[in-house]
Amino acid sequence: MLLEHLIYSAALALIVGIFFMHYTKRDPTWIIILMTIAPDTDYVVNKIMLALGFNYPIIINHGDFHNLVGLTVFCLLGALVFHRYGIRYGDALICSVIGYLAHFVEDYIVYPPAYCYFYPFSFKSYGINLIPETANLVVVGSEVLIPGIIIFCIALYIRKMYDGDGLALHRYVIESINCAKRIFTSKRYQEFL
Repeated sequence: MLLEHLIYSAALALIVGIFFMHYTKRDPTWIIILMTIAPDTDYVVNKIMLALGFNYPIIINHGDFHNLVGLTVFCLLGALVFHRYGIRYGDALICSVIGYLAHFVEDYIVYPPAYCYFYPFSFKSYGINLIPETANLVVVGSEVLIPGIIIFCIALYIRKMYDGDGLALHRYVIESINCAKRIFTSKRYQEFL
């Protein structure tokens, strides 16, 4: 699901960037894309802890950062780190929270009840499972990926229309489609198949 998180968060960052540019004349919304991966770092931390010889009950399992505690810690620390590199603390904190919450929403929609998002206030797991469960952590499937690409393209178009030169993007998309048609109908591609 990592690829889907990146695509959906990039679409969200494009739209949020419109508001940041309008009100602050800054666009730190790339932080949204970066922070949408943060809840899944529990998987990496778990592998590192196992490699270092730690075991139960200290092991961090996948899903342990998918809650309000993880959101608070990651967003506050992330905002401090980004502030250290010249980004306003408030901007970094807002984008961090948006990115982390975007991950929650994406997992809530895709998976069955699996994560206690409101921990420590509630131990209830939430999820609506719009697609069948999969064990693949990188890509869930076309049921999630294709709508994500479409939403990203729409967000990109909206952003380009706001920033200006939206027609250039339209021409770019049309030319890309024509290029893809030329590739897939070429003799060399047909011989490759």
